[in-house]
Amino acid sequence: MTVMNDKPFTRHWVSAVALFLALLFDGTVTQILAIWSKSPAGPGVPQILLMMLIFVAIFVPDDNWIVWMALVFGVLMDMYYTGIIGVNALILPLLTYLVRQLRPYVAHTSVVTWAIFIIAVAVQMFGEYALLHFMGQTDVSLKLLVTQHLAPSLTVNIILFIILYFPCTRLLVKLTQR
Repeated sequence: MTVMNDKPFTRHWVSAVALFLALLFDGTVTQILAIWSKSPAGPGVPQILLMMLIFVAIFVPDDNWIVWMALVFGVLMDMYYTGIIGVNALILPLLTYLVRQLRPYVAHTSVVTWAIFIIAVAVQMFGEYALLHFMGQTDVSLKLLVTQHLAPSLTVNIILFIILYFPCTRLLVKLTQR
């Protein structure tokens, strides 16, 4: 169990740099997985930025700046990766806000954080699908979304969570305790 210290967090620039690197790694890991993937539907989509937002929302004491950072990085993600401004700019801050509201009521453990992350990935994918379907930008069926996109994405994100959980959360907890 992680020991939490609710002192004011003053190293916002570290979180901003970590979120920016996560944004870049999202695209890099996606390209690497696309090269390795033999699936006709393509690889799962890593959600490293969403993972980092959840880590910051859970492990950094209450500060509302993270929701604003989620908005900024959502716009950047939309501009850089999708070209449709507003999808991630809406979903990422909303999910971050919901996790911030859950923070006082959940244990700050790896299992709880993992569960929140998996639910957030699923909500993000269904939310993105709903918005893109509403805007007429996709004609993928819900069955195809679940079987060809959600399942591989959850697999990739579970593996990434296992790899990144310990170093990222330790860094955030250490920065909070100083």
